[in-house]
Amino acid sequence: MATSILSYGAPELALVSAAMTDVSKWLGVPMFSTAGCSDSKVLDQQAAIEATLSITVAALSGANLIHDVGYLESGLLGSFDMLVMSDEVIGMAKRILRGIGVTPETLAVDVIEQVGPGGHYLTQEHTRTHFKTETWFPTLIDRQMRRTWEASGSQTMAERVRAKVKDIVEHHEPLPIPAAVERSLQEIVAQAEERHAG
Repeated sequence: MATSILSYGAPELALVSAAMTDVSKWLGVPMFSTAGCSDSKVLDQQAAIEATLSITVAALSGANLIHDVGYLESGLLGSFDMLVMSDEVIGMAKRILRGIGVTPETLAVDVIEQVGPGGHYLTQEHTRTHFKTETWFPTLIDRQMRRTWEASGSQTMAERVRAKVKDIVEHHEPLPIPAAVERSLQEIVAQAEERHAG
């Protein structure tokens, strides 16, 4: 209200989006929600905090169409860096949403009985099998020991994000659109141009 600017990073926007998601579910229609955006002007701690909050709330509320990921400055600036950082947060949120599977296999009572009190599970086949699917592995978040981090160049999150953006821009090869889909899209564009010509 003080500036009349729509605050993309405000918790109230996340709450309103969550409430609208609930109403949309009740109506049985998709919800066009907002997440992964910030009022910050640059990729900084504010941007990370606001993006993480909005992504978490959108994920937990069950929004199914999420836009504005990667936007800064209240939606005035699209940022590749913010988009890539938000993608990391989205990966974390997806892992949380998947939850913990509770089955006889995942409970592994037989392994617990075999290892017993005071034992460890690192050498167990069950651990080797399940840690790869149960653990989320980041592409940007640093989990190294300090000495390893320092020896590898002491890159900050911002530097890692920038390097990943550069790599994507320079090396990413998108999957080609199937010819039938491309023809359909061209027909839609042609119809729209005809309808709105003149």
